Amino acid sequence: MSDEPRKINIQVPATKEPSFSNTAQVNVSDDAVAIQFAYVRPNGDQGILVAEVVLTPQHAIKFQKALDDTLKKHFTRHLPQ
Repeated sequence: MSDEPRKINIQVPATKEPSFSNTAQVNVSDDAVAIQFAYVRPNGDQGILVAEVVLTPQHAIKFQKALDDTLKKHFTRHLPQ
């Protein structure tokens, strides 16, 4: 199996709205990494789950690298010197 990234077209339904999250919780087991995204109102003490993503450990590692690389590229270009 090749490690070459492949292009995948993802269709987003017209009715799909983005969700805003200002907190996340990560739970790890031997066979899964679960990330729960929630929204907590300012000065609130309870959050509302807006999404949950469950990844295999291998996909979580690839996701971590992709997120890290993307953020480094973005902030290298867009932060004031």
